[in-house]
Amino acid sequence: MRIQFNLIIRTLIPLAVSGFMTGAIAADERVSPEQLVAEMNQRIAAITQSSASNGIMPRFNQAKSLGCFAATFKVHDGIAKEFKQGLFAQPESYRALLRFANASEQDDTKKDIRGLSIKVFDVKGDPLWGEIGVQDFLLNSYPALFVATPEEFLDFIRARQEDKITGFFINPLNPHLKSLWILFKARAVHSNPFAIRYWSTTPFRHGSDDGTAVKYSVTPCAGKSVSVEGVAGENQLRSAMKQHISQASACLEFGVQKRTDPEAMPIEDASVIWDEADSPFVTLATITIEDQDFDTDDALAACEKVSFNPWQSLPEHKPLGRMNEVRRETYFKASQLRNKEAP
Repeated sequence: MRIQFNLIIRTLIPLAVSGFMTGAIAADERVSPEQLVAEMNQRIAAITQSSASNGIMPRFNQAKSLGCFAATFKVHDGIAKEFKQGLFAQPESYRALLRFANASEQDDTKKDIRGLSIKVFDVKGDPLWGEIGVQDFLLNSYPALFVATPEEFLDFIRARQEDKITGFFINPLNPHLKSLWILFKARAVHSNPFAIRYWSTTPFRHGSDDGTAVKYSVTPCAGKSVSVEGVAGENQLRSAMKQHISQASACLEFGVQKRTDPEAMPIEDASVIWDEADSPFVTLATITIEDQDFDTDDALAACEKVSFNPWQSLPEHKPLGRMNEVRRETYFKASQLRNKEAP
């Protein structure tokens, strides 16, 4: 057990650690939602500004753009009636934009969590927030977040700003050992972002009221794998994607998992994985990416400027839970800052 624990620490050090916590952060007292979001915004702004390099201010999360791709998001015919809601009410093909990213590492050879953000265009209906005609979905390559609540996430942001990440995980007064274990399992070396699975981690409404909740997942289409090697190095994932679509279109399936057990499938704990044995994902759409020039300097610069927000959503897909609630303003403020500071 001691050897495994030391391995976990060594694996997570590159996440952002540059020092060890010598003073303990006490368990965070409950603050108002307004205070919590205000402090998150202030600290995230300071972190992103201090991380700027070569004229680019990286995102606090999903820091490295591997590429943005024009795609087709095709809603299937024959969907079960209970899932015919919002964007999925009827079979139709939509224009879409997909951004693939590394959560924290600039070097693709290192273990990391990968991100997938989807923007669907020409959507009918008024969104809860943001631009009319657009539906966003945000996913990661692991089915749970490493923190359960907004308060834990604020603790992590504080620790990251103060270069005390290790202390966040193993602080004897307020340890986050489950968070440590989740990150250890979630971070991995990947060979091709088109060939891995992604999850929303947080729940969303599916229909006219909050009684029906789902999580999302995007999975490589069965039987559509492509053998790629890419060019080894810090940009090898970008190279692998380029090689993939030069040989064949990339195919991904978009699915939802219905909440069937309120106790085993909580809304307010983002660190809990909903068991697929109890509620399997149901495929509702197929995403297709054709060959395109996504890795030019201009394309990558444009990709950096694209913003996503879970609240850029139809009411039928409303984000649920307190973790999603704080994401609305923090994502928006972070986007404003990055684009304001961009050259």
